[in-house]
Formats: sequence, structure tokens, C-alpha cells
Amino acid sequence: MAVILGFPKGQPSGAALAVPGLHVRPARTTDLPFLRHLYRVGREKELDALNWPETVRRDFCRAQFEAQHLDYTSRYPGAWFLVLEQRREPAGRLYIDLTGPSLHLIDIALLPAFQGRGIGTGILRALQDRAQEEEKPLSLHVQRGNDGAAALYRRLGFILTGPGATHDHFIWTAGESQGQPAATSRE
Repeated sequence: MAVILGFPKGQPSGAALAVPGLHVRPARTTDLPFLRHLYRVGREKELDALNWPETVRRDFCRAQFEAQHLDYTSRYPGAWFLVLEQRREPAGRLYIDLTGPSLHLIDIALLPAFQGRGIGTGILRALQDRAQEEEKPLSLHVQRGNDGAAALYRRLGFILTGPGATHDHFIWTAGESQGQPAATSRE
């Protein structure tokens, strides 16, 4: 049985976030093939270690992408599901939820060709600016073992608030510097 995927209504109609050098736009159903590919690329190292035949890899990634997509869109119906483009070429995705007590970064992923060029840092700084404007903290989860991402978040002032079995929770609050809490109290 085929799964019909889509995106929640209420997506931003214009540029949802200003990131220098990037065009940020709402994801559309026509973006699903790119988003499936991006998901697959992000799992290549893991898949290489399993030595599965291509048909098994393809089916596994399709099923996992669909499960993740359905989970995100049902758990975060008010979230923004965004596609990142550089020179009109799809470069990645950014999923953010602005409806809760914190601005929550659900997921960020870039194709390998766009990694290591400061794009992720630019996106995170834009999110920090948005969180500061809205007077909310910025929260996210990072998969255990993703040391590169965790180091980037720490460098940008995120603080580890809760280690988990599979993911660690990080939070950034405006006014915090070098991992030291701001003078204001947190509720």
C-alpha cells in the first residue's frame, strides 16, 4: 500500500527565515524525491557497514523516510518544513517548530557538497536571532555519537541539558555566553 505524504497546512508563504547566501522556502509535495534522497545520503555510512544489496537499502530508506516524515508532520503540525537552496539548487532541509515555549529545531540536513562551508552555522545563527526576537530559547536534539554536530552546537553557545539513550537535548538562550547562564532566571 502506497503512503501518501504531504505537509501540514499553514506553511509560511514567503521566506520564513533569512539566511545569507541561501534561499529558504516552504517544502512542497514535489520536493519529496529530493527529501528522500537527502535522507538516504545521510544514512550512507550506516548502510555501508551493513553491506545490504541495493534493493534492500532502497526499500529500507524509503520506509524509514516515510515513517520519519509521518512522525514529524503529525507530532509537529504547526512546524515549518523548509527546503534550503543555494543558487536555486536544493542543498538541504530545515524543520522548525515555533509553536511551543521554545523555538525547536526538529531537523536540519545538508547534502555533503554543502557541508563544511558555514551554511549550518549561518542557519543556526539565523535561528538564534529569531529565538531572541521572540524571546524564546532555541532547543534541539542531537543523535548520540554525532560529535561534529554536538561540537558545533556547543561552539554556538548551546548547553547540554539532558543526555538521552539515543539523543542528547541542547538549549540556547539569548544572553548566555561561553556556556555560562544569563543573569535572568529560567522557568
